[in-house]
Amino acid sequence: AFRRLLAQAQHQRQSAEIHLRVGDAERSMLLTGTPLEFGVVRGAAITFTDISEREQAAAARESERLARAILASANEAVIVCDRAGCVTHLNGAAMRICAEAPVGKTFAEAIALSFPEASELMSSDDIVTMATAGLPVQGLEAAVRTPSATITDVMISAAPLLVSGERTQGCVVTLVDLSQRKAAERHQALLMGELDHRVKNTLTMVMAICARTAAHERTIEDFQKSFTGRIQALAATHTLLSNASWQSLQIRDVLAAELAPFASLSSGRIVTDGLDIAVEAKTAVSLGLVFHELTTNAVKYGALSVPSGRISVRQVAAGDDALTIEWQEHDGPPVTPPQTSGFGQTLISRSLGSGGAALEFRSDGVVCRIAVPK
Repeated sequence: AFRRLLAQAQHQRQSAEIHLRVGDAERSMLLTGTPLEFGVVRGAAITFTDISEREQAAAARESERLARAILASANEAVIVCDRAGCVTHLNGAAMRICAEAPVGKTFAEAIALSFPEASELMSSDDIVTMATAGLPVQGLEAAVRTPSATITDVMISAAPLLVSGERTQGCVVTLVDLSQRKAAERHQALLMGELDHRVKNTLTMVMAICARTAAHERTIEDFQKSFTGRIQALAATHTLLSNASWQSLQIRDVLAAELAPFASLSSGRIVTDGLDIAVEAKTAVSLGLVFHELTTNAVKYGALSVPSGRISVRQVAAGDDALTIEWQEHDGPPVTPPQTSGFGQTLISRSLGSGGAALEFRSDGVVCRIAVPK
């Protein structure tokens, strides 16, 4: 490079940069060649300028620029501390959870952390102390109190900051927001508790249905048929609720599920009106059992026992606390009131609690008015 510069500098001013190793250090030199005349002698003057410090300063500035760019682009909160534990750099995500003007403050002053699972044994300063001593901290859960006084769950990791050589210059602390994960965990725990509660309630209901059915049936075959039908009715409503995430169901859908084995709502034998009303899960389960008993009775003795029979199910009244649904059978066999009250009638009258239902055995068809609580 020197020889090439020397040859070119005979005619015009030229410059070049070279890098030399002097001992264990790298040196950068700027060579400048200029034409030179001494009487009849023509030559070139070559000057050597050491630009090592300037190069190092430029490299340091570029490294600082890259470091700031990396910090700014990180989604997680990143805080850089020096060996004294004071904050030197942080990104935008960290600014949102740190105290005002955190640079220059100690890590504990810059961010309010608590460690619920570690009681009083762990503090913010301990994290920085361990990391600057060369001991990384990984996956430590903590709670951050933000300047707006909200509490955010975070996962903290801290690592030693090695800038050059093996000497630790400080530490880098990252905080990952766990709010969504914690909310999901709490929601899952709530769902598990709710599921446990519902399973216990369902099993209690099954045991009650079993005992009451056994008390009113004379033979094992009759018990098996009645009990199985009622459990299937319960399962049909549970399936609908499961598909709806146990939120609510429309009365029309509950009715359709119980009538499905015998007649569809589009068959012309079932007329509905005003049933597109949502009811809560508990009411839907009770309503399913009532519709099952009415359907079973209609198949055995009422409108669904003959091809010409029809059933209308419609809303006939709506109050502040409940609405009234009327089940009315038409064109079926003549109806005579039963001599004794069976479990089916008891279930109909008691299933909806404060709502309840009233049965009428009219000669032209059964009528049931159901008060559905809102």
